[in-house]
Amino acid sequence: MIEPEVRRLLTLISGGYDNRKLSAVTAEVWTMELGDVDFDVAWTAVRNHFRKPAPREYLDLGVLLEQIRVDTRQTPAAIEEDVRSAKARGFIEASWPARQALPRDVAARLAAARMEFAIAAEAIEAGVVETPRALTVGTVGREVPG
Repeated sequence: MIEPEVRRLLTLISGGYDNRKLSAVTAEVWTMELGDVDFDVAWTAVRNHFRKPAPREYLDLGVLLEQIRVDTRQTPAAIEEDVRSAKARGFIEASWPARQALPRDVAARLAAARMEFAIAAEAIEAGVVETPRALTVGTVGREVPG
């Protein structure tokens, strides 16, 4: 984000959630920390934070950054889960380090595959698909000799 976007984000947070006092220093620090984050990602993180059952009343930058990591699957647990899933689907080599975030293109393919799987599963559960085909999830585990 650039500074005008950060100022807009801070204004929205102040007006809708925590009535914070805005300052040039705050905008500058937040701009430095959120420079590589899209406005929509940050705004979604703000909304997700305040929709929690017991959100912090005042959203500080550290809490927002953590919410962004959660929302974008950049926590250590989510990275490990994504790596396992990408390996199982054959999207990355088996030697990919378990704690190294996926490249953007692989993460996008994985998100699309998960969405496709969720849509198919929902259709099966709703009875829209009368004779479900096997859902493709890739190779899981070791090859079984045939």
